[in-house]
Amino acid sequence: MNLRQLSYFIAVAEQRSIIKAAQLLHISQPAVSTQIKLLEEELEVQLFERRQDGTILTPEGKEFLSYARVALDTLDAAKASLRAHQVTEVGTVTVGIPGSLSPLLTLSLIEQVRQQCPGIKIKVVTGLSGHLARWIMDGTIDFGLVYDSATQSGLDFELLMKEHLFLAMDNSNADAIKEMCVHSNDSIAFANLRHVPLVMPSREHGLRALVEKASAAAGIKLDVRTELDAHELLLERVLRSTEATILSLAALKNIRIPHKELFTAHIVDPVIERRVCVAYASDRPLTRTARRVEVILRDLLKTEFDAGWWRFATMNE
Repeated sequence: MNLRQLSYFIAVAEQRSIIKAAQLLHISQPAVSTQIKLLEEELEVQLFERRQDGTILTPEGKEFLSYARVALDTLDAAKASLRAHQVTEVGTVTVGIPGSLSPLLTLSLIEQVRQQCPGIKIKVVTGLSGHLARWIMDGTIDFGLVYDSATQSGLDFELLMKEHLFLAMDNSNADAIKEMCVHSNDSIAFANLRHVPLVMPSREHGLRALVEKASAAAGIKLDVRTELDAHELLLERVLRSTEATILSLAALKNIRIPHKELFTAHIVDPVIERRVCVAYASDRPLTRTARRVEVILRDLLKTEFDAGWWRFATMNE
């Protein structure tokens, strides 16, 4: 049984004539007769009675007509739905964004998706980069931004940008730090960080691991006195104490702290560079809807980069 046979059967039933059905379908009469005969043989029932007043449905034919119409109507509905998807993206997309980038991107992403793609329902999950990578692999989220990703089985990564890290502390306590800085007080040698009391994320945090790796390579032991994972609390601790922290400029962008209260210095010799990547599950291609959201997220990242405040960052073109 095929769709052609169902179409021919419905045409004959409605026209009450094989000849008229053939004319309507723009095919030969024998072709219609052959397909009706094959259909009857497969169903093992007679569908029509040939009378002088026309080709009339048998009781079995009348019953089968309702099923045939439902089958073709269902197919038409499926075609219409798929065509609609080609024009307007619909569905739910879950995106992962690390905590330091979330204040910068999350609300703008939600607003842009609703404006550009009203048929998409978006959910944003914020967490540590390592957690986001695991959630992408197990399907909890569709894709996400992650930091400093090495090769990881089950995930594909694409580098989007690189950013440098900065030392940040309460401006009123920064006189000693400023004396260590060079280039108009805007950069500090990594070796000098050993003299600075720090509040940092725990060792599970990707930023802490990156800083510890640089410290080990330089043969320097850092003075980490306090551990806090939430970057908002890190900055609150900085403003309430003599401790400094290490973070990216993106982590500072949407935090409501007057610039005069916070002193920042670019860490150099060597710089600490963090890579921002987009990650996908290797065995689960993105849907059309998820790809659309990903394009919007990339555009937002590029817009922030082009604004000029993201110093010592580079986009991967």
